[in-house]
Amino acid sequence: MDKRYQKRIERYWTKMEHKATEVFSNIDVDEWFDYWHTHLDWDGKGNARPENRARALALTYQFLTLAESLTQHRKTEVQCFAIVKANTGDNAVYLHSANPNGTPFPHLYLDVQWGVTNAAFMDVIDFTTHEVGVFGNASEHTYFVRKRVV
Repeated sequence: MDKRYQKRIERYWTKMEHKATEVFSNIDVDEWFDYWHTHLDWDGKGNARPENRARALALTYQFLTLAESLTQHRKTEVQCFAIVKANTGDNAVYLHSANPNGTPFPHLYLDVQWGVTNAAFMDVIDFTTHEVGVFGNASEHTYFVRKRVV
């Protein structure tokens, strides 16, 4: 990889990590969530190269685990999950809880097939604590990552 490109892309990922850190530091984890989410690759640069795609996935998982740790002290349940899409700009971490908007809780993951072992996830996801599921058809898949149900 070209050294100039490497410097630029490292600056980009550092910027995305700082942006996500700021977003998570500004949420009130004791409030309710109605599919609150944030994206981790705002400019979609993860789509450019395989190593960028891996970095976008790693950043998504990093902030999913952060969301889980931030909300674990609550007396009421919060669902934390991530979605991973072909377009890395669509990768996101979600928080969802009972809420006054009438949005159903818990999220039921209808038609999600759990137990996926996609090679892209093997070096990033800790499969002892998390599981991956897939939803979609042959033209587009949405992967879900969540803490294993005990």
